[in-house]
Amino acid sequence: MNRRSLAVARVVAVALVFGAWTLAGCGGHEQPPSGPPVQMESRATVEGMQAGAESANLIIVLIDAARADHFGAFGYERDTTPNADRLFARSVVFGEAYAQAPNTKASIASLFTSQFPDTHGVIGMHVAVPSDVPTLAELLNQSGFHTAAFSANPFLSSDFGFARGFDEFYEVFREVGLVPNRLGCVPADLMVEKAVPWFREHSKQRFFAYLHFLEPHKPYAPPPPFNTRYGGNSEIARLTALYDGNLAYVDDAVGRLLKEIQDMGLFENSVVVFLADHGEALGEHGHFGHVECVYEPTIRIPLSFRFPESCGPPAGRRSEIISITDLMPTLLDLFGIRAPDTVQGSSRLAAIGGEEGLKGRYAVSRSRGTDTTGGARNAREVIYAVTARHHTLIVGDLGNRIELYDREADPEQLNNIAEERADLVAELQGRFEEWAEGQRGRPVVLPGGKVFVSHAPRVEMGEQMRKQLEALGYLE
Repeated sequence: MNRRSLAVARVVAVALVFGAWTLAGCGGHEQPPSGPPVQMESRATVEGMQAGAESANLIIVLIDAARADHFGAFGYERDTTPNADRLFARSVVFGEAYAQAPNTKASIASLFTSQFPDTHGVIGMHVAVPSDVPTLAELLNQSGFHTAAFSANPFLSSDFGFARGFDEFYEVFREVGLVPNRLGCVPADLMVEKAVPWFREHSKQRFFAYLHFLEPHKPYAPPPPFNTRYGGNSEIARLTALYDGNLAYVDDAVGRLLKEIQDMGLFENSVVVFLADHGEALGEHGHFGHVECVYEPTIRIPLSFRFPESCGPPAGRRSEIISITDLMPTLLDLFGIRAPDTVQGSSRLAAIGGEEGLKGRYAVSRSRGTDTTGGARNAREVIYAVTARHHTLIVGDLGNRIELYDREADPEQLNNIAEERADLVAELQGRFEEWAEGQRGRPVVLPGGKVFVSHAPRVEMGEQMRKQLEALGYLE
């Protein structure tokens, strides 16, 4: 059984073993047994889910830079995410979820607007979300939701236009001092400390709460005992151990947050979405971090939906490819809110309910490289990934770099089969061209392409924000 097949089996097995699990007593962890995938015996109609969510709240929990394959439920050997795994056991989990960009600002702009980076243009360091594009928070707010966000990442700030549509926008990153070795790092404990009283205060209102945790994003500086939980002999192994410790730390904090939410009775009428904005490279293909490349470690993310029992979709794994751009139209569809014409994703309620097939789905992701202008200064660094059912096409260097990988046979993407499978390269390039026709800016890796950057006014950063972003590895 290859690594990806094992991950499939473990997600399904978790759902079977912990099908009756609740978050009460979430301190312990049991390793789910592996086993063969099973077919779902029940399905939920879109209409039934919509009726069940008629008065439901929405809670989105996002942890920054969390790669899917370091979660226990996705086959990881370390006990890094017991609380997330328990949440997955009661959720619809997508095993093939992809970010549209391997960096926070572009990815969250895609989440909030359901647009790809080549249309919203939020790709440069100083670029804000365009003010003329409706956001998820705005649409929910207009439909009667009280909206609030808690941000641990300086890029997710009012300065960059992300507060639009939120009644309350807590920039938690502004409350931490510039502490050596943890410079710019907002502890997950502080996020929980800020959020729990808010949930208590607003438990009787219909609300949308968005929580953006910073960990496991670098600096990989987990507090004790997580800083020594894992070990390694080589430099990469030690780095991975600290990353995993940081992931275990935020998982512990999220577990406590979810326990508090359940104790308030909010799980009974809330849709809980759990995801990451992108992944993290830990030495694969010679890369560390996330902004430079679009291989699986940086763009494949965990994504789950936990529904109130009244909504009815069966918990378990869905094999369809899903993109971050699909999240906004899916949620609007669930809550009976008309999606604006600006959205580029599509509702996946049918897939969540177990009704949709696998045919034809693919995801497109874009990396800006190290160029802080988003590629406007050095377009050769811009790289795209077209992720289809079994294969990934990577195009970079102004179209001169072509790679093709079979993710089933080669999950680590080490064997470029572009020359042997010229037919498949042509097919995926055709899909890429078709996708490009719907973008505001034609991808620079295609003939006639040019890097498109949002025309929103340039954002000047304050000194503290600059120092925090330097500490997080975004500025030098």
